[in-house]
Amino acid sequence: MPKTFRLEIVTPEKVFFEGDVESLIVETPEGQLGLLADHAPLVIGLRPGLMRFGTATDKKTAVNTDGFIEVQRDKTIVLCQTMEWPEEIELNRVKHRIEEEERKLREARSVVEYKMSKACLARAFARLRGAKH
Repeated sequence: MPKTFRLEIVTPEKVFFEGDVESLIVETPEGQLGLLADHAPLVIGLRPGLMRFGTATDKKTAVNTDGFIEVQRDKTIVLCQTMEWPEEIELNRVKHRIEEEERKLREARSVVEYKMSKACLARAFARLRGAKH
């Protein structure tokens, strides 16, 4: 039987998930990162994307925004602004948000406006991928 580790996923509003899992796959600025039990301690940033975790018989997928992950000896903690289950995402709202952010990106008048729109667009595309999952 594969080894498991404790996973806690926390947002400012709530504990989104807490349980034992065999694996965790997250998206970082450097690319995808896969974690198994007994992984070396690590702290790394998260970028908006799909987070996959669970066991061989109970696989879960959720959509995360920016955040951090801390791998400790006995558990892994994910801290992010928001987490959503795919079934909670309203596809029409996401598509509208993408159109709105693409327009803002084209009309940006400063580097700050451009970067803010780009970050919002990344979150919206992550939600779109999650909704279609």
